[in-house]
Amino acid sequence: MPPITTLTELSSYLASAGINYTSLQPLSGGTANFVWRLQTSDGRTSIVKHAEPYVASIPTMPFPVDRMDFEARALERIPRLLGRMDIEVLVKVVGLVRYDAEAKVLVLEDGGAKTLKESYTDPALNIPQLGAALGKWLADLHASTTSLSSPIGDNQTAKFIYRHSYNGLADALEKFGFDRTIGERINERYGSLLQTDDECICHGDFWPGNVLLRRHGVSPPTLTLVDWEMTRRGTGATDVGQFTAEAWLLDRFRGQRGLASAFLRSYVEAAKPSEEFLRRVVVHLGTHIAFWPTRVVWGSEEETREVVAIGKEVLEGALEGRWALDDVVGLGAGE
Repeated sequence: MPPITTLTELSSYLASAGINYTSLQPLSGGTANFVWRLQTSDGRTSIVKHAEPYVASIPTMPFPVDRMDFEARALERIPRLLGRMDIEVLVKVVGLVRYDAEAKVLVLEDGGAKTLKESYTDPALNIPQLGAALGKWLADLHASTTSLSSPIGDNQTAKFIYRHSYNGLADALEKFGFDRTIGERINERYGSLLQTDDECICHGDFWPGNVLLRRHGVSPPTLTLVDWEMTRRGTGATDVGQFTAEAWLLDRFRGQRGLASAFLRSYVEAAKPSEEFLRRVVVHLGTHIAFWPTRVVWGSEEETREVVAIGKEVLEGALEGRWALDDVVGLGAGE
């Protein structure tokens, strides 16, 4: 297949596929794929997403294109598995319009122009309400797929990428003057489990940047969950830990609006997880906030060191058994 990386190449592909449109707009914000917003003559919009065998923002970095196959499979099958939830905010999986497996082109429902991360500081939004809705939805995803054989396949790429923070944890700790052996112990004991975890279907990249908002006047927005290419079978604790960590960073650096606590409390109330599950949440949360702020800028060098120190303390508590449910929820509240 010829490459589809420019507007000209996409226009040629759309013409060959018989897809009519009136305008195309390249979208920024992602790193792995080429993404555009397509508008038709009736004013409707959809998202076109294409994978090349490399990271779009780093063409020298290979990236298997089967990521599109996993995403399409998830979008086709997961909505049929979910239960009916009684929540005030509509949370949904992004709609699949069509998928060209040969060209690796997904056409998706347009869930909105802004993510929850981008909208976090909007005073019109009830951030705790949105966090609680996402926590309850995620608990349903995990519970609804626990006893099923995987309908999405074995996503080895996702498992490999998901261990990146564990593999880099020791170096991140050492960079800021902390004991690297903590990171090595966490990676050996818990990072290694990512290859064999098989409890339920995980989104695989569950964070506020992959939640799109569609506004409805004064009513709560619809929340659409996108970017399912890292979906895999694993432990739901990693989804919970990742979202809580990113929500905690938003709360800490963007205004303490209570996203992390509302999300985590809602998930725990709905799922009633085991102590071992909660330990895995703590481990993943600590790993995330000790590693990713050293790669993605949230604050100054000193502020980053403070966050890494908190992550280190969380991980030490997990290793030594010095934590309880109230501690997990308390961390979610930014305490």
